[in-house]
Amino acid sequence: MRKRRLSGGFICLGMLVFANLAVWAQASKDGVIAINGGRNTLLLRAPSQIFTPAVPPSSKLITIYSNLGRDKNVYNAIAGDGILGPDAGQPWPQSVGCGFRPKADHIVTEIQVGATHVQGTNTLVVSLNQDNNGIPGKVLHTWHFSGLPVFGSCCTLQTARYAQGIKVRKGKLYWVVLSPQKKFTDTYDVWNNNFSGLQGTFSNNMGSGWNSSYQVLGAFGIFGK
Repeated sequence: MRKRRLSGGFICLGMLVFANLAVWAQASKDGVIAINGGRNTLLLRAPSQIFTPAVPPSSKLITIYSNLGRDKNVYNAIAGDGILGPDAGQPWPQSVGCGFRPKADHIVTEIQVGATHVQGTNTLVVSLNQDNNGIPGKVLHTWHFSGLPVFGSCCTLQTARYAQGIKVRKGKLYWVVLSPQKKFTDTYDVWNNNFSGLQGTFSNNMGSGWNSSYQVLGAFGIFGK
């Protein structure tokens, strides 16, 4: 059996990439690295050792959809997608949508998302949207949050409640969308990835319209009747 040797060029390339990554880390906020203009965010240091148990959804509600984990693995504390205002220190703003399809007709009364904060004004907008040909469409309801936990910590969830409920239909695509609040332009939040790396229908808007793909979803759960 012949063993392959790594070429000098390949090794040098790897060292260059690592060196660049180290430079980015040094230039970041407390080990936070923004990739692709903040579209993706990573933490290059140990996550916080302070653990906050996630509050479960309201009793008697059924799970319509969830990719949330358990215990200390409710979401990925060190990776996610940037939720960015136009003055967040990155080249572009960004809102993110993750899609789900109910397996039966339901009424949504509660949504939980794993979202954390990097810098700027600590606020977040969460909405449930209809589908518009594969991208987020009409907003069905909107919630506003503030005081998100710091990026790198786990496992506080932002819980959006709506007692009246929102009807969703079996097999139809719906979207949970996270956006910065318009009047606070410096917000840099993160929609943390789900811990298991589950992929699905994903869409992001960097100021020029929605673009959809299939990739790792943010951590979220949909609950109701």
